[in-house]
Amino acid sequence: MSNELRFNFNPFKEGLNHVLGTLEKDIMEVLWKRGESSVKDILDAFPADKNISYSAVITVTNRMTQKGLLKKRKMGKAYLYNPIYDKERFFEIVSKKVVEGISGFSLKSAMVHFVDYMSQMDPEKIEYFSKLIESKRKKQAIQNEYTGKTGKK
Repeated sequence: MSNELRFNFNPFKEGLNHVLGTLEKDIMEVLWKRGESSVKDILDAFPADKNISYSAVITVTNRMTQKGLLKKRKMGKAYLYNPIYDKERFFEIVSKKVVEGISGFSLKSAMVHFVDYMSQMDPEKIEYFSKLIESKRKKQAIQNEYTGKTGKK
């Protein structure tokens, strides 16, 4: 099975649960914090009041491996699991895929709502995005000038 990251985005959930189930999220948080761990290590990292079975964690970590979230290696009789992507890289990949997906059905609407949302959170973000857009315009103009003169990309 391919190790390419696969997930579904649920806009009605919160935080990491937009793309991960509750147990998947909990497992990822443990692994991002602790690094490579066995199922027992993962279970030990959960709060005592979290009533999760060993077999549930085995099942979910194996599914997460198939989804391209984790890699596993055998050590003795146990398997050790490790995130394929660190937390920041995971967020980058998910963000890119979500924006590409949203843009597919209404780029204009997605951008308008994104800018509105960011300006409500932090009005200074508008200035940041304005500079980012201007920088991208300049890069594109330079690239267009280059491709127009040479006929190459």
